Amino acid sequence: MDVSRPGKGRLRVAITGASGDYGKLLMHRLERDPDVESILVLDVARPEGSKVEYHRVDLTRYDAEGELTDALTDRPVDALYHLAFLFGPIRNGSLAHELEVIGTMNVLTAAGRARLPRLVVPSMTAVYGARGNNPALLREDSPLQGCPHSRFVTDKVEVEGQVRAFRERHPDMRVLVLRFAPVLGPSVDNPATRLLKRGVVPTLLGYDPLWQGLHEEDAARALHLALRAETSGEFNIVGRGVLPLSGLIHQAGARPLPLPGPLFRAALRTLDVVGAGTLPMALLDYIHYSWVADGERADSGLGFIPFHHVRDAAAALRRS
Repeated sequence: MDVSRPGKGRLRVAITGASGDYGKLLMHRLERDPDVESILVLDVARPEGSKVEYHRVDLTRYDAEGELTDALTDRPVDALYHLAFLFGPIRNGSLAHELEVIGTMNVLTAAGRARLPRLVVPSMTAVYGARGNNPALLREDSPLQGCPHSRFVTDKVEVEGQVRAFRERHPDMRVLVLRFAPVLGPSVDNPATRLLKRGVVPTLLGYDPLWQGLHEEDAARALHLALRAETSGEFNIVGRGVLPLSGLIHQAGARPLPLPGPLFRAALRTLDVVGAGTLPMALLDYIHYSWVADGERADSGLGFIPFHHVRDAAAALRRS
């Protein structure tokens, strides 16, 4: 079935990671979409929903690939959203790697065997890396420099490599990668929201990089638009405008506390020890330098135009 045209037939959509932040945002939209007939949830927990068909799958298990293939071929689906990625606090890096990198390998193998017409995978603009020599706008063909000291970012870069190779092997399949700016809102939990929700946010004295932010409602809309987009490839999903980090902190209702380098690092280590960490030490590059992504391709390819300015996205945290 051709899912690129809205309103043509009844759509069956499959989702991994339905219980995560992206999954919850998308599930709400799919439940209200009159063209979506059913939602096949491939997860370790069954979510609520009148359209849900549940098949228990643990992506870290040795038999996950076979379970996925059986579920996707038993009743073919029109699109698969692979959303099983971690954004909350990660205590077990090896388990996170198994879920994201090995889990994605299982998903891609099953998707290829089932000959699905469409696959959608989320990523982050953080995969470009924060560097002093970054261009003013990072476009989709910019190199993914990542953050070498952060497994959180490195795993996402590795997954993008897997998906890119898969798309080259399956040119007949629409494969979309959505690179999200930091998603902000009352219902999401990621390094950016944990940083901005503190009353006082340590920052690095002498550095105030430009940040983008994406309201969670815009993130949900971009995911939903990918169901019918007549295109493939990578897309930067960003909100309107940019703000210096200090401005973003103020908009979220917090106060920046600029500290010289040694004190700044000591403050982060102390907060981490007492269980009140704001930003992992490995992500300090993003406090030093800007990484601003160009959203033009998402406009032309997906029809995505953000409704919310970055300041509104940050302000939504103040009310959460």
